[in-house]
Amino acid sequence: MAALLANLGAAAEPAGHPRLIAPPKLVEAAMPQITIPPGLATKVGHQVWLNETGGNRDMITAWNEAEDFASLGIGHFIWFPEGLKTRFKESFPAMMAYLRERGAKPPAWLDHDRVPPCPWPTRTVFKREFNSHKTKGLRAYLHSTVGLQAEYLALRMQAALPKILTALESDQEREHVRRQFNRVVAASSDLYPLIDYINFKGEGIAASETYPNKKTGVPEGWGLKHVLLHMQGDTADREAVLGSFADAARFVLLRRIANNPPNKRWQAGWMARVETYRRPLK
Repeated sequence: MAALLANLGAAAEPAGHPRLIAPPKLVEAAMPQITIPPGLATKVGHQVWLNETGGNRDMITAWNEAEDFASLGIGHFIWFPEGLKTRFKESFPAMMAYLRERGAKPPAWLDHDRVPPCPWPTRTVFKREFNSHKTKGLRAYLHSTVGLQAEYLALRMQAALPKILTALESDQEREHVRRQFNRVVAASSDLYPLIDYINFKGEGIAASETYPNKKTGVPEGWGLKHVLLHMQGDTADREAVLGSFADAARFVLLRRIANNPPNKRWQAGWMARVETYRRPLK
């Protein structure tokens, strides 16, 4: 995966600005490679961590109520206890493999080619051992690798576009989504909106990630696919592009709430999060 973080070479962009190494092409073309400088990756990672934890340093290791797995790192990557069967996809082992590949040596009990199952079998045990030497050491490691975790999220974001394009029904939709994706990449000085949203609400390609419209019954989703489909325009003005992305994210999330009213309890936090997409990180 580290090979995807290729150098982009000289270009007429400000220093430290992430860039495409190829112009937009047809959907069959190879995905343009994107890189984020280390300092910028750390800044993006810090904001993702703030979004996920509210700034509580201890919550870089968490186990949410009503869930059967731990949520770890800036992106709350999920880690399954041994034997757990669930519809969710485990993500912590792949992230850890990337950190090791990039030379970030984890605590000895995690320093294996194959990441072991989560050592805490239940939330109760996790809470009981929250301040143990093992858990504190894991938190320290995760805080020390914020930038690398953000690089991993950038790779995840980059890998999402081909999946989204494949899931679309027409060449017209694919061309529209690729164009909007590339507009956001070109407009964003940090790629934060795309990196955070794919971590926040996913690609939007699974049928299970939809709710039926209350009036029409048509399934409607809220992933990155749906945000890009809803975006309009072709201006290159950065403020306008980022505003359009934030508006589209707001639209699909409010639509989700309308289709599934119990989600209204999350509305304030969701809306605050998408507002952070309107301008570059400071």
